[in-house]
Amino acid sequence: MRRSSVWMAATGLLACVSSASAQDAYRIIVNPSNPTTALTKAQVSNLFLRKTVSWEDGRPAAPVDQTGAAVREAFAREVLGMPATAAFSQAQQAAASGRGEPPVSVASDREVLAFVRLKPGAIGYVSATAPVQGVRVILLGRAGSGTETALEALPVGGPVKAPLKIVDVRPTYPELAKQTRAQGMVEVAIVVGPGGDVEQARVTRSIPLLDKAALDAVRKWKYAPTVVNGVAVPVKMSVGLSFAM
Repeated sequence: MRRSSVWMAATGLLACVSSASAQDAYRIIVNPSNPTTALTKAQVSNLFLRKTVSWEDGRPAAPVDQTGAAVREAFAREVLGMPATAAFSQAQQAAASGRGEPPVSVASDREVLAFVRLKPGAIGYVSATAPVQGVRVILLGRAGSGTETALEALPVGGPVKAPLKIVDVRPTYPELAKQTRAQGMVEVAIVVGPGGDVEQARVTRSIPLLDKAALDAVRKWKYAPTVVNGVAVPVKMSVGLSFAM
């Protein structure tokens, strides 16, 4: 029998909208002069629905909406918690009652980017593949205990580069798998924390006799931190571990 061997290959998470996370479809952006680096979904929702009309430094918040873009529905349902038409109708009503100006309406990523670059208090959303030079990408978090914010993992791709692996542990080929000649690729979705540790690992393409060995190895890997806008952030991606006899 030929000597058993194991090797690993890493692949980026698919850059598309999936049931795993609608957030993969968009990026939230602000003017580069805005010191904000992270917001919860509730905070973003309050800004767009005009429940909050200014930033912490007192400057007026100016949300901008994409009326004709497919990304609009993903953003509205994921962040605002309702269909786009209902969300922005609510924002219009809030503005009419005296709570700031309604969101500016434009038709494309390009127009959103132009508006946000020019207006200090602006906040908008663009497709995940849109170029984001000249704006600040906001990290979207979720409410934690007390006043803390737990950042959601960003999908690798576009402005978020794949982290550099600095500790690599090879999986052990299970004896039973050798005896039954089980081989192939086990794919694992992982979340790498701000410190570079693999905080979550989940098999997405299974070979039952090899899954545990793959997970045991991946959980020992270590990455260099991913830094976005000067902040170490968690990222998510898919890795593949190939087992061959």
